[in-house]
Amino acid sequence: MRISYLLLPVFILAASCNKFLDVKPKGKLIPTSVAEYAHLLDNPDVVQYPFLNNNSQSMLAYMTDNISLSEGIGKVYYKASNSPSIDNYYGYIFRAPYRNPSISAPFWDWGTYRSMKYFNNVIDGIHSLGDAAATADAQAVLAQAYTSRAWSYFHTTMVYGPVYRPGGDNSAKTIPYVTSSDVSLAAPPLSTHEEVFRKVLADLHTALPHAPEVTNFPSRPNKAATQAMLAYYHLFTGKYDSVVYYADMAWKASAAQGADKVLYNFNDLYYTNPANELTSGIISPDSKMNLPNSREILLFRAPDNSAGRASASYPSDEFIALFDKDTDLRYKYYLLQAPGYKTTTGGVSYDDGNKIQYYRGVLTPGSTVPLKFQMTAGFTYPELLLMRAEGYARTNRISEAVADLNLLRRYRYVTGTPDLALPASADEAIRLVLEERRRELPVGHLKRFMDLKRFCLEPGKPWAKTKIVHELGAEQYEGTIDSPLFTLPIANNVLSFNPEWGIPLDTRPFN
Repeated sequence: MRISYLLLPVFILAASCNKFLDVKPKGKLIPTSVAEYAHLLDNPDVVQYPFLNNNSQSMLAYMTDNISLSEGIGKVYYKASNSPSIDNYYGYIFRAPYRNPSISAPFWDWGTYRSMKYFNNVIDGIHSLGDAAATADAQAVLAQAYTSRAWSYFHTTMVYGPVYRPGGDNSAKTIPYVTSSDVSLAAPPLSTHEEVFRKVLADLHTALPHAPEVTNFPSRPNKAATQAMLAYYHLFTGKYDSVVYYADMAWKASAAQGADKVLYNFNDLYYTNPANELTSGIISPDSKMNLPNSREILLFRAPDNSAGRASASYPSDEFIALFDKDTDLRYKYYLLQAPGYKTTTGGVSYDDGNKIQYYRGVLTPGSTVPLKFQMTAGFTYPELLLMRAEGYARTNRISEAVADLNLLRRYRYVTGTPDLALPASADEAIRLVLEERRRELPVGHLKRFMDLKRFCLEPGKPWAKTKIVHELGAEQYEGTIDSPLFTLPIANNVLSFNPEWGIPLDTRPFN
């Protein structure tokens, strides 16, 4: 395995072993201080690539019920044009393999193991500094590296592994949990799903006592982000009292000076050019809502900004129907009518007409405001609040759950919109929370994919699905969530250099 450590434009480690990420090293510089190791966590590679392909899109969303493709987008834009994002199309129609198994897989090579070299070098490097490793500054940097590593491996095992079953059989082998920066070592064996979960939890608990209250940028996890990751982890283990415990600590500390410090009131937003909402920027009181250090972003990881618009896809009718178009200001700002996909090829014309599209993360051409809203694949404070609400609802603390919902709704709905009434059952409270969660999270990337994999274990519940059905023109395609269709395979270029894992090469035809 070979892991190349391109750490910074000037900080580059050289090494080689069995091929893993095949990028040739170009020199080396070994950091010698806590500050130098800390700088490694600011490398753009840490935030730019998690679960995005080479066009900054994520096929994971295309396997969910948030996204739809028209016949023209699917058959012409993706298939006939041999789009470099063809995996979106194949994921949508559940035709495995979704990517060519014989080429590099960006989710693995760039998203997880490219960033892992920074986290592991920080952890090993600081531990090698002797007494300096025991200082508060060193421990704070280590905590950020441990939390970042845990976030990455947790999502990777869920993408490359099957549905996780709390208290059940999680013995399937998924990914190597690489923790050493010594690239002369052989690749570790694949960990089982359960082992990855256990190691993630250990990393988070190692980080928690030393995680700093404040970091210099949301790309670096602070204490609240570590607690949010623990709450998120326990959504998947089914320990909802722990979800409440960690989400409550994180929310109370973050909103101690008032919810206005971590939430935007959408009643205070306005278009810079109301005459043309499609191209207009959106202004918030602090002018930061379009930036990664927006007040709502707790942990920043680059999102898929293109999902839901005619350049790639549309939001599904089911997703759109979640919004009250008269009172929910997210509908006003996120979901806009715009010309859909239109083309003629081979004498056949496709014209989608005007379609509701997802403009939340769109670039605003000719504007000094680069995005309408900055999204994240990490965590936001609204998601943190909704995790606490879900934990409350699932532990039958219905009034607390609805109080959290109503708090967020006052920042999202037209002023004067009545609060939600107390539902009659815990299941109804859970449904309300999860619908709010789906509205709040980005339409694209991995959030809904991850949720579907945990909800499928609750058949019969109103929020649960066991399969996803997609339409493309007159054709229907069906994917069962608890099946290999929702588990990505490791690419052949990795398997061929790690035969000890015992996984045969994928010889299925791609085109």
